[in-house]
Amino acid sequence: MRCFFVFFVLSIVFFPLTQSLAQDAVREPVEIGESGRDYLRSIRLRRIAADVAYYDPSAPAPELTTGLQPEPPRQPAADRPAGDINWPFLVVSGAVLAAILYLFLRLGGRMTVSLKRDARNPGSGRRKARPEAPAWAEKLGTLDEILRIDDRRRALVLLARKALAATVAANGILMQRSWTARDALRHIPDRQARLDALRSLVMASERVQFGGRNVSEDEFRQHVAGCRQLLGPGTP
Repeated sequence: MRCFFVFFVLSIVFFPLTQSLAQDAVREPVEIGESGRDYLRSIRLRRIAADVAYYDPSAPAPELTTGLQPEPPRQPAADRPAGDINWPFLVVSGAVLAAILYLFLRLGGRMTVSLKRDARNPGSGRRKARPEAPAWAEKLGTLDEILRIDDRRRALVLLARKALAATVAANGILMQRSWTARDALRHIPDRQARLDALRSLVMASERVQFGGRNVSEDEFRQHVAGCRQLLGPGTP
C-alpha cells in the first residue's frame, strides 16, 4: 500500500513535466533571415524580449501545415448519457481516498477516544488538598489544660494561639502553612467582636515569647477573661 501511495504521488508530480517536455520536443527551430538578424541587433540593448519569431517579409509565406484538430465541444452534464462515467476521475478519487484512509489508520490507530460519560480528566476527581495550618496552630489542647499549666508565660502563649486559631476558623478563613500569628490576625474581619482583646492577647504573647517578658497572675487572669468572652461559653 505504501509503494502504491508513493507511485501515485510521483506520477502526479512528474506527469505534467513529461507533457511539457514532449511538447518542446516537437517544436521545430525557425530559420532567422537577414532582416531578423538586423532586428535582433537593433533591440539587443533595449531590454526588449526577442523570443517571438517573425517571418522574413521579403521571402514568400511559409507553408502553414498542422496536424492538430480542433477540440470537440464538450457536452453539457444534462446531455450526457446516463451510462457515461468519468472513469479516470473515479480512479484518481478512489486512490486519494485510499491514501487518506491508509494514513489515518497508520498514524491514528493508536489514538483512543472514549465517549462514555465517566471519561473525564483523572485529575478532576481528586479533591483539592486543603492547606495545612501553621505549626503554632496545631495541638493546642483544651482551655482547661492551658489554665492548669504552672508556667504562666507558656500558658499565655498557648492561650493566644488557641484564641487566634479558633477565631480564624469561626470566620471560615483557611490559614496557610507559612502564616505567622500576625498574618492570621490581619485576615480577621473588623466586624469580629472583641477583636481588640484578641489583638492585645497576641501582642502580649509575642512580648513573652520573643522578648522574655514575665507575666503576672493578675495579667494572665485578665487575658483569660477576655479570651472566654471571645470564644464564648462552653469552649473546650
